[in-house]
Amino acid sequence: MIGHTISRTILTSTLLLLSGLFTPLGLAGEVTHSSSLEKNSKAALPHRMLRLPNVHPGRDPVYAYAKTLLSKALEVTEDKYGTFELQVSKQEIAQERQLRSLEHDMLDVTWSVSSIDREKQHRAIRIPIMGGFFGKRIMLIRADDNRFDNPLTLESLKSMRAVQGYDWPDTRIFRHNEIPVLETTYQASFRIVAEGFADMFPRSVMEIKHELDKQPDSTLKIEPHLLVSYDSPLFYFVALDQEALANRISEGLTILLESGEFQTFLKAQPVYQESTMLMRGRTEIEIENPLLSEQSKAALKHYLTYFEPALLVEPVEVPLEKTSDHL
Repeated sequence: MIGHTISRTILTSTLLLLSGLFTPLGLAGEVTHSSSLEKNSKAALPHRMLRLPNVHPGRDPVYAYAKTLLSKALEVTEDKYGTFELQVSKQEIAQERQLRSLEHDMLDVTWSVSSIDREKQHRAIRIPIMGGFFGKRIMLIRADDNRFDNPLTLESLKSMRAVQGYDWPDTRIFRHNEIPVLETTYQASFRIVAEGFADMFPRSVMEIKHELDKQPDSTLKIEPHLLVSYDSPLFYFVALDQEALANRISEGLTILLESGEFQTFLKAQPVYQESTMLMRGRTEIEIENPLLSEQSKAALKHYLTYFEPALLVEPVEVPLEKTSDHL
């Protein structure tokens, strides 16, 4: 699938070196247990409980994928680091609070789009887990808004107003590109567009369809022509003092990337396949992300070479969890 010609040994060493360069190496609820193969050899290694955030509204498929990919990365490193359990918070936590919870020892791992500020306050594992798709944005608009009947230009979008969350890097990204933004909560964003206080709600291609489906009485629709694109990798994050955990996740993702399991798993997701279909034939408008660190820019450029262009693949039945959940 990925035509590397260098040897497995050299590739492994290179990826681990790069991931090391890119990675400055009261919650309870659902628990996922790792498999217990080779118990005797792992008996001397520590068993680790890792606390995760709860699912954010509208992001169920993305959440399930990110949680399972993390579990896979931890599983392939059990021989070196020991067994693990994933414990999911009972309460839903907003994105910025999830990150703060890392530093307050309330969560161990979360995932988020990155920014310079976030990478200063938390430790990013700089391997993009969504293959760059989180920077591909399509708008939710009012169903009767005929201004979008034909493809618009960036200049046209600058005369409109988007709605975004209070603590989202995307808010600053759109404003940097001179697109006005009304800040509000995630839940209020749909109503604000529907009632005409804003013209559009830009969402990731991996979120937009699922989110709209969860608004059955909505008067919104998916804008049919445009794809607003900017670099916005989704990374795993841990606390600044959790270097060993960051190294483990980085090593696990590297193993999965090298073997091709990472890419296969991502492309088998229905949300990935829906996203590729949704992007096809659209007019792409590229805008600048001023919030991305140079290290993250380099990481994104490097790791995206391991993913093929966005091509639709045949549906594949892949279980999101091969481990069992316990409430």
